[in-house]
Amino acid sequence: MIASPAVILSISRQRPDGQTRGFDGLTVLTVYLVLLFAVPSNLTFTALGSAGRPASLWALFAGMWWCWWQVQRQAQTGWRPQPVRLAVFGLLIIGAFSYSTALLRGLPADETNPADNGILRLAAWAGILLVANDGLRTVDALHRLLRRITWAVAVLAVVGIAQFLTGNPLIDWISIPGMSKDLTVLDARGGFIRASATAIHPLEYGVVLCLSFPLAIVLALEDRTRTLIARWLPAALIATASVLSVSRSELVGLLVGLVVLFPSISARARLVLGALGVTLAGVIAILVPGLLGTIRGLFLGIATDPSTLSRTSSYEAAAELVSRFPFVGKGFGTLLVRYHIFDNQYLLLAIELGLLGLISFLALVVTAFVSAGLARECATTSIDRQLALALLASTLSGAIMLALFDGLSFPMSAGMLFLFLGLSGAALRLFSTVPVPASAQTMLTR
Repeated sequence: MIASPAVILSISRQRPDGQTRGFDGLTVLTVYLVLLFAVPSNLTFTALGSAGRPASLWALFAGMWWCWWQVQRQAQTGWRPQPVRLAVFGLLIIGAFSYSTALLRGLPADETNPADNGILRLAAWAGILLVANDGLRTVDALHRLLRRITWAVAVLAVVGIAQFLTGNPLIDWISIPGMSKDLTVLDARGGFIRASATAIHPLEYGVVLCLSFPLAIVLALEDRTRTLIARWLPAALIATASVLSVSRSELVGLLVGLVVLFPSISARARLVLGALGVTLAGVIAILVPGLLGTIRGLFLGIATDPSTLSRTSSYEAAAELVSRFPFVGKGFGTLLVRYHIFDNQYLLLAIELGLLGLISFLALVVTAFVSAGLARECATTSIDRQLALALLASTLSGAIMLALFDGLSFPMSAGMLFLFLGLSGAALRLFSTVPVPASAQTMLTR
C-alpha cells in the first residue's frame, strides 16, 4: 500500500544545510523509472483496468506528493523561472475542461471509462513532470538521475537485443498476483524480429531509446567520474538496440538527436562517433546478414509503404472529426480503436482535446525546448552545457516521433516524454543564477 503524503513528509524534511534526508524527488523519480521499465507495460491491476499500471499509480502519488511539498515547504531565498510548470498547468486546464464538457454532452457507455482513464493519465504525467521540474534540489541530483536513466534504458536495450537474437519475448514469466496481462507477441518486419523489451509496442520502445540516446552520448563524452567502459557501454547498447529495432521512425529520431548534438562537440569526438557508427554497421552487416538492406528498403520504399500510406490518408478523416468538436475535442482517450487508428499523436490530440488542447501541448513541448536552450546558456560547466543540449535534442526527437505514431497512447513512451519535459525545466532552474528577494516567492516560482 502506498504511504500517505503526511507519512512521506515525516521522513523527507530538509536538514539545516538545505539537503533532504530520506524520501526526496530523486527517490520518487528513481522508483518511477523502476516501475516504468521493470514492470511490463501490459501488466495492470485487474480491478483498475488500464489505469492500474504500477508506474501510472506511482505517478499519481508523485503528483500528490508534489502538491503536499508545495504547501508545506518554506520560502526559498532565490527565484527561478518556471515556464514548464506553467505550460503543463495550461494543458491540465484544457484537459479538465474537455473532460467535463464531454461528460455534460453525454458519452456512449464504451467511452466513459476511456474518458476517466484519459484524465487520470494526464494527471499522472503532470505529476511526474512537476516532480522532475521541482524535486531535484541540486545539480548533482540531476546528474545522478540522468545517469540512472541511461543505465536503466541500457538494461532495457539488453532485453530488446536478446529478444531480437532469440525470437522469444523473454518476459512472459513475469506474473504479479492481482494483476492481469495481455499475451506478449513480438512483431516482425522483413523477416526480422522487432523487439519491444517490456513495452507494449516496438515504437513505444523506440521512443525510450531515442529520448535517452543524446544523454548517453553526452555522458560518455563528458562524465569523467566513471571509467571509460562505464561511460560508453550504455550508449553502445542503446545504439545497437536502435538499429536492431528495424524501425524507420526510431532511426529518424536517433538521427535528429545526433544532428542537434554534433555542432557542439569537438572534431575529435565527431571522428570517434563516426568511427564507432561505421564499426557498428559493419558488425551488424556481418552478424545479421540482410538487416541493413531491409533498413535501407524502409527508406527507399517509403512512398509505397503501407504504414506511410495509412498516415497520409488519415488527414481527411482527422479534419472531419476535429470539425465536430473543434475547440476542446471529444475527450482525451475517447477515440476508440474501432473508430479509426491515427499514427500521428498531433492529429489525435486535435480530435480528443481540440485545437486548444493541441496548442497547449505544443506550447508545453516548445517551452521545454526553449528552457533546455536557456539552461545551456546559463550553465557554467561543460558537462552542464552539454546535458542541457542533450535534453533539448531529446525533446525535439520525441516531438518529431509523435508525428509518426500515437505515442501518448502507450504508457512507457508517454511517461518518458513527460519526464524529459520536466527535466528540461529542472535544468533551467538549477543552472540559472538570477537572484530575487524571497518575498517574490509564489506557488508558481521556486
